[in-house]
Amino acid sequence: MRDYARKFPVVSVLRDAYDSSWRSFPRLQPRKGHCIVTDIYSGLAILATISAALFFLGLRLSRSATTKRVTFIALATVCGIGIYIVWLDDSVLLARLLPFSNLIVLGNWFLPACAFLAGTVWRKLPGGVMRRSVYTTLLLGVGLFAVVQPIWGSPPTCHDMWRNGVCMQTSKISCSAACAATILKAVGIEANEQEMAELCLTRNGTLWQGLYRGLKLKTAGTDWDVEVFAGGESALRDREPGPVILTVGIPRGATVDPVYTEEYGWTPGEMHAALFYRFADNGNVDMGDPGIDDGREQWSREDLKVLYRRRGIRLVQR
Repeated sequence: MRDYARKFPVVSVLRDAYDSSWRSFPRLQPRKGHCIVTDIYSGLAILATISAALFFLGLRLSRSATTKRVTFIALATVCGIGIYIVWLDDSVLLARLLPFSNLIVLGNWFLPACAFLAGTVWRKLPGGVMRRSVYTTLLLGVGLFAVVQPIWGSPPTCHDMWRNGVCMQTSKISCSAACAATILKAVGIEANEQEMAELCLTRNGTLWQGLYRGLKLKTAGTDWDVEVFAGGESALRDREPGPVILTVGIPRGATVDPVYTEEYGWTPGEMHAALFYRFADNGNVDMGDPGIDDGREQWSREDLKVLYRRRGIRLVQR
């Protein structure tokens, strides 16, 4: 590694960037003082190892390759990144491929792809070693930012309030954490909003991968596991009775009845976490919402059709 670092300065830059990020991650520590980020560190170590291996693989492949072949490999890699962004980056398939609490790290393939691309084009970039190092460092920086950004920062300050069996959200961005505490308590696992905001990596909201992490950590060693699913009303019927955490909201640019934005207060482009319990006998849907006064309400089937974004998370017995 040291020989490569002298020959290819970008390697040492990548190593230093990881070291710097690693030292900065105590910001992820919880207020209670015990470590909850071991899985994140191990995920970063695995991702760093894979990225380094792919960088050297790219170097090896391009060693005797023609410019035309290198260009083809680079374009194929860029296309692969595009396919990942469009079809896999936010897909629940990742939870089936990588059913680990550090999915939010291991499922982020930008850095390995950027590392392979950087290694592939290294010898074909114009200029000397320093100039090429600048280009590849920028490329690796983009990949590194994509990995670090979802987990960087601190959770909001939350309180422990419950109504009608629903943990209420006490900050503007902790709806997912409150829903996580609710479904855990429903199966006998004690949890609260603050704890789940920390475990779910709630920052400016909560990614579903972060919600998955928090639930995986809390159910470790129990009779329960976490299922992420995609599907419409039929998928919910197969999973009732709940509670099931649903992603709900109105996509930006969607055309819906103005009552949802003007009377009900939904903001297009702003997603929310709510709880599905069951389809009621009166034709409505029993729901829980950590952001309303009573915690429980009924939606019409039309409400569910408009607001449900076809993704949910629930606890299942092992």
